[in-house]
Amino acid sequence: MKIIFLLLLSTWTLAQVPTQQNILQGIVPQNLDEIPMNELILDRMSYDDNIFSESQKTQLGDQSELGLAVRYHVAPMTFTRLRFVTDPRENRFNNKTSRFELIFAKSFDKFNIQIDLDILTNDTEDDPDSGGISIGPDLDSDDTFISYQLNRNHNFVFYPFNFRSDVGDEFNTLDVSRIETVTDSPNSIGATPIGNENVVSKTIPGLEYTYTLGTHNFYMGVGVATYFYPINEDFDIEANPTASGWERKETTAYKFGYLMIDSNKTKVSIQHLAHDNTDETGSLLESASSLNVFKRLGRFIVEFESTMSVAGKNPYNIDRQTNWFRNQTPAPFSPTYADINGVRQDWLGETGFGHSLKVGYNFTDITPFISLKAQDEHFIFDGDESAHILRNSDETLSHGGLTRIGVGTYFYRKNMFFRPYLEYQIAENPVFTNSTGQRSDRALSSFTKENYILSFDLTYTFDDFSSNQLWWF
Repeated sequence: MKIIFLLLLSTWTLAQVPTQQNILQGIVPQNLDEIPMNELILDRMSYDDNIFSESQKTQLGDQSELGLAVRYHVAPMTFTRLRFVTDPRENRFNNKTSRFELIFAKSFDKFNIQIDLDILTNDTEDDPDSGGISIGPDLDSDDTFISYQLNRNHNFVFYPFNFRSDVGDEFNTLDVSRIETVTDSPNSIGATPIGNENVVSKTIPGLEYTYTLGTHNFYMGVGVATYFYPINEDFDIEANPTASGWERKETTAYKFGYLMIDSNKTKVSIQHLAHDNTDETGSLLESASSLNVFKRLGRFIVEFESTMSVAGKNPYNIDRQTNWFRNQTPAPFSPTYADINGVRQDWLGETGFGHSLKVGYNFTDITPFISLKAQDEHFIFDGDESAHILRNSDETLSHGGLTRIGVGTYFYRKNMFFRPYLEYQIAENPVFTNSTGQRSDRALSSFTKENYILSFDLTYTFDDFSSNQLWWF
């Protein structure tokens, strides 16, 4: 497979285009003139939590997401950054971290090099009782790259692990091109591994080429990754999971888009990303596209987004604790997403849409806003309201179409904002748990069609970048 040079956008001097998630995580410094040199600074802190919901009652402390980062600069684009984040969505009892992110960045001449490392303070991979400290590259990070700025209009970036494949803002997909591959070439795939095999999650490395024309930026990129797959033509991971042998195959991803930023008044972002062979790579998504528009109209601010997702043909349902296919006992074993009877869920291979509209009004240091979101029954993204997560009691149906109406307010104080938010959710199918009808057997639990949730978000940035509504609204 030939790697093609394609076209990617850039409005920053960093020689590559950060996505919305990179901006929110704060890896990319936005105001270089504001950064103190040779001084350890508190880069940013974020705290996001759900306070109360009708389906779960009081949730304060149960779903807390806490992030903290510090950085040290010796030059505007030569720095070290240390960050950690806790995320309880994977496991309530593991709402702590032994993993830290360490970034080294160096800029010289026309090159910019950045390396993203993971520091594990309780590494038990080699010895379950060791609990030692290890450091190594983050193998699915898009913050490791080598960029070359040819001139102010043209720029090349090589990503050895992940060529930035998330799409959308309000409906962010995370890595569209993430694939799953089985290791150690087992003779067959079943509910439990036979030997030491497991399922490895990979992102796709690639190349970007950037072209910038004033405030208008255009980009395209391509990436290739390998995966293992059985050689017999009659292999089917659901109907015939027996393999006569294995081979290394390739999957290709491509992306293109457009970004226009006019000071802090206007932002227009168009994104598209797709990859092939999702029937063999177990990917959650085959492609995704998004349009996001932010506009300041006097004291009013408006943001609109429309995002489309195309689900993978055979998305693997993986248990990240065991790194193997999730076994939904007593249902028949199904390596892909299925209901409690082992029947494939209805969103596999389907196209879905999500739409969002937010309108706010700026006072001196307060911005109240209203929000309206609509998702169809097959829309997949990185959120608890996604069609593959929010499902009815036997998991045969998704929410069937979800409408979300919200009100909130941003309170700005120096370098931080505090945002309480109340959202009312209406689904076509009963998918919200009933707090008075909980059973150990999900199929016997009680579900409703309506829910409301109260949450809040607190964000601090050292350079007051948290007040830039173009990215944070």
